[in-house]
Amino acid sequence: MIDPVEVCLFIPGHLKKFKLALFERIGATIQAAGGRIIKGDFAALAALPQTIVPVVGCTPQLRPLIEGWKATGRRWIYWDRGYARRVFATDLPTGADGGFYRWHVGSFQMQTIRNVPDDRWKALKTEVWPWARTGRHIVLAEPSDTYERFHGIEGWTQRTIERLKVLTDRPLIIRDKEMQRTGRKLHEDLKGAHCLVTHGSNAAVEAAIMGCPVFVHQDSAASLIGRCDLGRIEEPIYPDRQPWLNALAYSQFDERELVDGTLWKLLS
Repeated sequence: MIDPVEVCLFIPGHLKKFKLALFERIGATIQAAGGRIIKGDFAALAALPQTIVPVVGCTPQLRPLIEGWKATGRRWIYWDRGYARRVFATDLPTGADGGFYRWHVGSFQMQTIRNVPDDRWKALKTEVWPWARTGRHIVLAEPSDTYERFHGIEGWTQRTIERLKVLTDRPLIIRDKEMQRTGRKLHEDLKGAHCLVTHGSNAAVEAAIMGCPVFVHQDSAASLIGRCDLGRIEEPIYPDRQPWLNALAYSQFDERELVDGTLWKLLS
């Protein structure tokens, strides 16, 4: 359990109105509990006492700070849109009233499968498709420019395409984040797919829920039920997903839970 008295929420500048409103609601709750907020001041964030746990999102300018925190073992919290029942950029059923957001201590995504009940997963009412084992093509989900800069992986897509061409003769379908909104839906590209390859896009989590094996970076929550070694691209795995799904559901929170104390009780 994290005590909100010990945290500081960083609110970046130039947020869209609806995002800023959410940040400010969470920030008000943290302040009411005795915690802190910082608005757009990177120097102030860097100067926080070691006893304070910074809470940050996907802001590329924060990469050097986060790398420093990881190197020194400092506690920090990352939050972003959730794994299931999110509002935007999803091919799964969407969430109501703002959807869900994932929160993790010391990582960008879930890195362990906690032994938790299935109640929160069941409450999401999201269908889990059987594993597809006979597909032909590979779907490659590109990271966004912001994601690439945040994680320092500029050029990842081209490097991965070149690597796959060496490893396999399977056809590639390349999709970017905007396609979910304006083009082909993820499930359309997954039909008849051998696997999906991405760095850390939530497309991997959704693909696994929709029965498509995945190859991802180890930072991805989907690494827990997929592979991280492209050298084994012809050997996807098909593990039992239920414990993983249960843990995912305990790692994300809706907007009500972000302000009513549930977040701080379950965050680990």
